[in-house]
Amino acid sequence: MTRFALTRRTMLAATTAAALPLGAPRAQAGAVRIGAILSASGGLASFVPPIRAGIMLALNEINAAGGVLDGRRLELVEADDQTNPQVGVQVATRLVQADAVPVIIGPMASGITIAVANAVTIPAGVPIISPSATAPAISALADNDTVFRTAVPDGLQGAVLGRITRARGIERAAVMAINNDYGRGLADAFSASFRAAGGTVTASQNFEENRPSYRAELQTLAGRGSPQALVLIAYPASGGTTILRNAVENGFFSRFVLTDGMRDQAVVQAVGAQALRGTFGTAPGTAAGAEQRRRYEEAFRRANPTLDPAGAFVAQSYDAAYVAALAIQKAGQAERAAIRAALRGVSAPPGEVVGPGDWAKARQILAGGGEVNYEGASGPIDFNATGDARGRIEVWDIADGRINTVENLSE
Repeated sequence: MTRFALTRRTMLAATTAAALPLGAPRAQAGAVRIGAILSASGGLASFVPPIRAGIMLALNEINAAGGVLDGRRLELVEADDQTNPQVGVQVATRLVQADAVPVIIGPMASGITIAVANAVTIPAGVPIISPSATAPAISALADNDTVFRTAVPDGLQGAVLGRITRARGIERAAVMAINNDYGRGLADAFSASFRAAGGTVTASQNFEENRPSYRAELQTLAGRGSPQALVLIAYPASGGTTILRNAVENGFFSRFVLTDGMRDQAVVQAVGAQALRGTFGTAPGTAAGAEQRRRYEEAFRRANPTLDPAGAFVAQSYDAAYVAALAIQKAGQAERAAIRAALRGVSAPPGEVVGPGDWAKARQILAGGGEVNYEGASGPIDFNATGDARGRIEVWDIADGRINTVENLSE
């Protein structure tokens, strides 16, 4: 897998200059600029290459099919939040004030999304569409209808994870969650579901990021109530991989249940296939129709043969870019309030269904005064009153050293 990372100098430059695919010329004057806040460094960096590729696939397809409005190209303006809320606020400010972008894809992490929304984008009236921020707290933001997400909220993921954990014969589980909005929210949702299914949470621990060792916390968790498994809600580079290594090397736990933040093949490679054999978990999945999914995956593989179109939040990133472009086209202008007002109209019934790769069709329908309903690579979007998309939860496991999708569930 190709690794994409921005240096600190490049990150600063990316907030004032457009980022295009390697070898592409700078877009002509009059291009419509879309912002993107990605965690190209820090704890979520390993997720970024395919996510960025998903965004660029959508924009490149749209540009190749005539662009938006009167034939203007879409241009991506990127910023790296370094998986840090304070940096996220700084780069969001630059995107909104210096680059004057009318819509932003991202941020990736829930805590950064909340910080950016409250400090920057809500006051400025800029709509943001996160493909991966899943904390339930986002739904409760007083956002003036500016915060949207194509990722499924963690309330659903936690409910599914609790139920399948109990169904797989685990009666007692310890929970270790990163101490942020994502970790706390998902831990609460899992615990409630697991208990409702007859399970017992033997102990729960929130951990701080980037510590050299978590042996003390793991020893405490392992020593309370005879847990059969550790439920770990984390990011690989912010402590997740270290926790798994500590647990395996010291014999604290031998069975693991993971969430979307740890759905990373690099984790298997770092900890060992044998040590993680039988590990299972959940992540936002796909409710896409077979034809929509096929077209998306084939296009993605042609453009990015070394990356995985089924990776965590990749389809959701493609869809975020697509609905942003459709909203611009429907609004008839690249203006913040108009885009915000158009997002639901292009992503829900009763319009004519369009999907991945259907830009020319969608533009023709909108030009004729018709309505479109985008059903994407991750499934129907159908933003609800709080800006959350419909979706399903993927159940995955680790077998033969590989992460495999087992099923996609709606509840």
